[in-house]
Amino acid sequence: MRRDPWIAPYFKIYTGRFALYLILGVLTLLAASMLMFTSGFLISKSATMPYNILLVYVPIVGVRTFGIGRSVIHYVERLVGHDTVLRILSKMRVRLYRMLEPQALLIRSRYRTGDILGALADDIEQLQNVYIRTVFPSLVAIVLYAAAIILLGLFDLPFALLMAAYIFILVAVLPYISLKLTRSLDKAVKEERNGLYSKLTDAVMGIGDWVISGRPADFLSEYEQDEAAVTRKERKLKAWGRARALIGQMVVALAVVSMIYWTGGEVAAGELDRVMLAAFVLVVFPLSDAFLPVSEAVQRLPEYQVSLARLERISGTSPNGAAAEEAASSISAGISEEEIRSASQSAHLRLAEVRFAYDAGMGLEGDGAYSVDGVSLDIPQGKRVMIIGRSGAGKSTLLKLIQGALTPPGARSPSMAFRLRLMATPECPGSSPC
Repeated sequence: MRRDPWIAPYFKIYTGRFALYLILGVLTLLAASMLMFTSGFLISKSATMPYNILLVYVPIVGVRTFGIGRSVIHYVERLVGHDTVLRILSKMRVRLYRMLEPQALLIRSRYRTGDILGALADDIEQLQNVYIRTVFPSLVAIVLYAAAIILLGLFDLPFALLMAAYIFILVAVLPYISLKLTRSLDKAVKEERNGLYSKLTDAVMGIGDWVISGRPADFLSEYEQDEAAVTRKERKLKAWGRARALIGQMVVALAVVSMIYWTGGEVAAGELDRVMLAAFVLVVFPLSDAFLPVSEAVQRLPEYQVSLARLERISGTSPNGAAAEEAASSISAGISEEEIRSASQSAHLRLAEVRFAYDAGMGLEGDGAYSVDGVSLDIPQGKRVMIIGRSGAGKSTLLKLIQGALTPPGARSPSMAFRLRLMATPECPGSSPC
């Protein structure tokens, strides 16, 4: 299997911090469980009206200790976890920037601006949830699952196996069903949200072009339709989330009823003191807080996969990314990155009778009015040129033509090859627009 370059390496780098985070997570839930256990015992013991306060002094101290300890441990757990994740996040951002910076001259040839901004602002941020919302909650649930069944097995093995079946539904069956039902929908929502992000970013940066072309209403209508489609899918996910939560709570209710029935039988048989009944029942609730989030944690996996796929594609570590790099090399007629860097230091730009109309350039029918009509420029390296004109005269369009964001009608090469030729070739071949 291909090694994951964005998640797995940081487990090795921050092994100690992750181990501490896991231990603190387990201790937090254990403290919460002991708080409820001790509180149940204290309430039941106090109901017997003991003749001396010393008979309940130890559980009183226990309640105070576990109550304070839970808050303190939980605070330290969050502090360690977020400190570790923010360190990883900073390294991821620096790493992605170092991958993108050398490709700055070509990056917009291969990716839309929204894709790059989405990777920097959304995908990297999304990956922090892999640690704090998926990996470690699942590990804490597994540890507590094993501990709870072992301790309960010391009292009654058949009943421990029954409770193990209930918990197995919460930590395995329900997450598996949730992942199967929502994988494609969750992935589609993530991809379409990325598409909306890119579309909106590109539209904001090119708002002048939308206004000049007389199509702002078309853009708004199309964007609202896409937004509504994504919203409908998100509502389906939320509806399943509510149904899943109901199923989980019903399983917890079954566990509570089973615990009441078992402890009642143990008390009747003289195996347990009656003051322990409430203690055993109440401890189910904090433990369920460790098992219920596992379904949501597993459901997030498709979102992480989409984010990882885009990061790997942009950084060139995925098969598609490698294919894109190879295609870029072939389109650029064998120009290497070193040659591109060199060309950026000694570029000679020349435009010969360039014409561009938005209707024609976009394959639309219209009046065919040219935004840029017969413009010729000769700009050697180091020369400064000022282009002035009234609003709508075509200044931004001309700049986009030079950048390759727009391709003149009749140009024989895609925008990427067009841009590379612009940087690397001092002469325009024949009469072709460049």
